[in-house]
Amino acid sequence: MAEPRPFRSLTRLHLRDLARPRAGRGLRAAFDGAVAVTLRLLALFAVGTLVLEHGFELEPELAGFVRLLLEAVLGTFVGLGILRLLTRDDRRAFLLSHRVDALVWVVVLLGFLGRRGGLASPVVLFGLDPDDFAGVWLVATQAFIVVSLILGTLRDSRRFVGRVVQPHFVILASFVLLIGVGTGLLLLPRATTGGGLTPVDALFTSASAASVTGLTVVDTRTAFTPLGHAILLVLIQAGGLGIMTLTTFFAFAFAGGTLRQYASLQSLVGDQSLGRIRATLAQIALVTLCFEAAGAAILYRHLPDSLVPEAGRLFSAVFHSVSAFCNAGFALHGMNLAAPGLGENAVVQSTIMVLVVAGGLGFPVLAAIGGYLARRRRRAGLHVEVVLTVTALLLVLGTAGLLLLDPAGGALGETWKDRFLSALFHSVSARTAGFNTVDVAGLAPAALFLILLLMWIGGSPASTAGGVKTTTVAVALLTVLSIAGGKERVELFRHRLGDASIQRAFATVIISVSLLSVSILALLAFEEKPALGLAFEAVSALSTVGLSTGITPSLGTPAKLLLSGLMLAGRVGLLGCVLAVTPRRRDARHEYAREDVLVT
Repeated sequence: MAEPRPFRSLTRLHLRDLARPRAGRGLRAAFDGAVAVTLRLLALFAVGTLVLEHGFELEPELAGFVRLLLEAVLGTFVGLGILRLLTRDDRRAFLLSHRVDALVWVVVLLGFLGRRGGLASPVVLFGLDPDDFAGVWLVATQAFIVVSLILGTLRDSRRFVGRVVQPHFVILASFVLLIGVGTGLLLLPRATTGGGLTPVDALFTSASAASVTGLTVVDTRTAFTPLGHAILLVLIQAGGLGIMTLTTFFAFAFAGGTLRQYASLQSLVGDQSLGRIRATLAQIALVTLCFEAAGAAILYRHLPDSLVPEAGRLFSAVFHSVSAFCNAGFALHGMNLAAPGLGENAVVQSTIMVLVVAGGLGFPVLAAIGGYLARRRRRAGLHVEVVLTVTALLLVLGTAGLLLLDPAGGALGETWKDRFLSALFHSVSARTAGFNTVDVAGLAPAALFLILLLMWIGGSPASTAGGVKTTTVAVALLTVLSIAGGKERVELFRHRLGDASIQRAFATVIISVSLLSVSILALLAFEEKPALGLAFEAVSALSTVGLSTGITPSLGTPAKLLLSGLMLAGRVGLLGCVLAVTPRRRDARHEYAREDVLVT
């Protein structure tokens, strides 16, 4: 049987490398190492100038100097790249393996000629004014910086993933890094209006966006500038897909991965086959783009003016579509989706609900549904059947429960049509989306408690949603029913559940209940507020929902820090956090005698 393509390519490169003289390989390695260090320093320098240019108000002279420094960085980058190309034995293979870098070289050279080429400038030949080309050059400059950062991060993340034994630690560290970077960006003077954010509020907002929760301590519309809104959008998108999913996807797009890297990625995307992870990641990117693009196209035509920020209608449509699919719950209005003009807008609410449900189902489920509809699969699979069944039951029971528990003429609305649409919307949103079309604090206490239960359950595994997950609740309940019925096995849809699934389900439930109990107790000690409201905040944070009774902005610093930690834990996964901080232990070769304890 023929070797897989990546390994065959690696074999050819290894044999070609062995055929070279050792002295040449040593000089080449030293040169490549020096270039790598230089490029890393250039990237850091470019980041600093980019932060200065966009994050601070600069005098015209200083802004021009910063722009000149960026051009120098770009010129050095292109020069080093061309020098590396000229020193390669196989220049074609080098260009193929560095095709993104080569594309950046072309863009940079065209931009440089466009501004410095005079009459020989390509833009003059096309009848354009070089001064008008400055805006395009600026875009190319920023694109270079972003691409260089991505490529450097990808190379580092691949080495990190390959060395770290515990994949869950990689995921946790990635989200911590994302939240830290987001906090720094939100503290930039040009990212906020007025006096800016305090470090604690910036940390809380960054954690809420990166963990796709949606809890806010400030008015998202008025507290942030277009730059701040763009930062939130990037944090939501990166957090929704999982930062390691994004980085590893692009890394595998340009080079093959090791077996350990594939295994680490498998734990994140939930794919059962190591050989299909690369295809699964491509499906994740494609499905996400398609859903978000379709949602943005619909929202662009139907969003009310109250949800259109300074950045424009297109940005608003993209922002709310990404926020909905990633189950983030951020909206560009202080009243969220209860803003004027949305209560009767069924198109917007329906679009948001479809995006929320699609993002909360999980990528393996969406891929299986697509294969089933295309008739490539005869059966969706046990996981897909459980997720779809539990999701449908929760939607129906949640809608009916809200209609029954909230009195007529209450917060859900006056007419049956308004009440049904509001109940359905919040039954969908309560399971980790966090959008609200009515005042949540105005709901009856029984309705609030039902929403709390829905938030605790959350969405499905390998999705943008949080909570203990639908499959966890299903497995736990089926196990209890099997024990009550005197069965020794847990069966579902003519399949027997494995012991590992049962153990993980009960472990997740126990960790969730324990962490919530301690967190609510701490909030009660920190804050003098209603117990139901504080419990609502804790569950909303841990399940990455974002719904609130309105007390979030008035919380003190200890409570905000506690909720930030809960949001991080909820996004990474409760069991994943425990696995990330717990060293692995191998089972002993010996086995003790078995003895049961009394459990009633």
